[in-house]
Amino acid sequence: MSKKMKQLVAHVVVVVMMSLLLGGCSNGKETKVENQPSSSTADSSSKVESDSSETKREPITYTLMFAEHPSQPFKPDTWVFLDVIKEKFNVNFDIQPIPSSSYTDKVNMAIASNSITDIVNSVDLNTLNDMGGKGMFLNLWDYIDQMPNAKKAFDTIDYMAPCKLSDDQWYAIPSKVPHANMMKMSIDFITMARGDIMKDNGLSAPKTFDDLYGLLKSFKDLSPKSSPWVTRLGVNNMLYCLAPGVGITFDTDYTVYDFNAKSFSSALTDEGFRYLVEFMNKCYKDGLLDQEYAISDTKQWEDKIVSGKGFFAIDYFARPEMMTNAARTAGNNEYVLEAMLPPAKEGGEQKVYAKNEAVSYQGINAKVKSPERLMEVYDWWFFSEEGSLLGFFGKEDVSYTRKDKVISYKYSEDASNINDIASKYGTDYYGFMGLAPGFFDYTINYKNDESMSDALKNTFAVYDGQTVENRPVVIYSGDALEARKNFITNLQPYLDNEINKFIMGVRPLSEWDAFIKECNGKEFNNYIETKNSVHK
Repeated sequence: MSKKMKQLVAHVVVVVMMSLLLGGCSNGKETKVENQPSSSTADSSSKVESDSSETKREPITYTLMFAEHPSQPFKPDTWVFLDVIKEKFNVNFDIQPIPSSSYTDKVNMAIASNSITDIVNSVDLNTLNDMGGKGMFLNLWDYIDQMPNAKKAFDTIDYMAPCKLSDDQWYAIPSKVPHANMMKMSIDFITMARGDIMKDNGLSAPKTFDDLYGLLKSFKDLSPKSSPWVTRLGVNNMLYCLAPGVGITFDTDYTVYDFNAKSFSSALTDEGFRYLVEFMNKCYKDGLLDQEYAISDTKQWEDKIVSGKGFFAIDYFARPEMMTNAARTAGNNEYVLEAMLPPAKEGGEQKVYAKNEAVSYQGINAKVKSPERLMEVYDWWFFSEEGSLLGFFGKEDVSYTRKDKVISYKYSEDASNINDIASKYGTDYYGFMGLAPGFFDYTINYKNDESMSDALKNTFAVYDGQTVENRPVVIYSGDALEARKNFITNLQPYLDNEINKFIMGVRPLSEWDAFIKECNGKEFNNYIETKNSVHK
């Protein structure tokens, strides 16, 4: 018998055996695939060998929709994880980029019409749990015995706990799970200012809020037509960055957490929070805070901070390097956007919050074909040491180098900073990485990396170890989830708008107590009670 004939006979035997097994199921339901062999070994850092057994597997393609940010557009020719996963697993991804500005609406429409892709990136955790429980998203826990790396992560990493709805329900794959070793991932928003102008004019980084006001006033005196403080963030994110400086543990839903009482309360009644609103109101009234701060988008903010229409900002960890490079590319070789610690008043700290949960989550369509093959990919990609390095740094000797467990970025002419590296190679992106390499003891060589820019080295140096404990993660389900949805849809926009009115002086601060009563009338207190009822 020829070799091809033997293979054909073997294939037919397998098909017949599977048919008999499926036909023997008495409950009439689709058989759940369990305990299938995985190409990963039980060791969390094991390699998936690309041997003959892998290459004989039929190719399979999964559709994937994700939020494409303008600063990191999809580049199929250079994004490295696509080829690596295809080589190791014979799995392809049909990437469907959606502009980030409209992504949430598109996801909600897809969920409402029951037309989601095989993989949906950047979905709200509570939405995944809610719709997963209703059968739309795959229960990943059914495949946990085939996912040794993920199982180990659940056993050893506290940040994994919020991903699960219950002991046997897991619908949310965590993306960008933070670790202290990876500062860029474990810190969200930081403060930054024009270091070159400060140096030329003998100005110092602020330590107090009075110092910050003075710095902004100096910038205004040097450039009267400018708005020194410019931003693209919502007001709640700016307050989130500044909150440690007034000694409160703030959540962006305008609650604060008391670690002693282990409960949330309204930020509106907290003196520290009101202090921040009053400070921003003073800056706005004196022309130090951009009069368009509440409506500026990313491009407008970038134009202002690069062109000299603004000098101080709150934004992401990578922004000082990114905007410094952008300004120098435009011809301003002296430009330095310098990271600095946020100000503090008595009782506060010049620090920022440490992330204590995944940055985003993604779900798998419950009707996905061959789910066991996709889970095999994710177990390696998101939870193994090799996959962690791929997701965060890319390909060794292409986008990074390492000595032992110390990583150095590998720059090139068209990738001269970490944001460009991420953009070119598809690394450090929501939905395309899982555990931070810090969980496998990797660190970034920011002190001795000769290729790293001074702006980035300074950012690492300023924020090295400068984080405070964040509020606990709250998981909503059932009636609590409905209350959360109602808050996000109705009460959150109201709170944002009214607080902006106080900052802009449209509404006088003398009405603050009346505002608190209005919020309670809109059931803000009930929302907080619900939040505390599900807080563990």
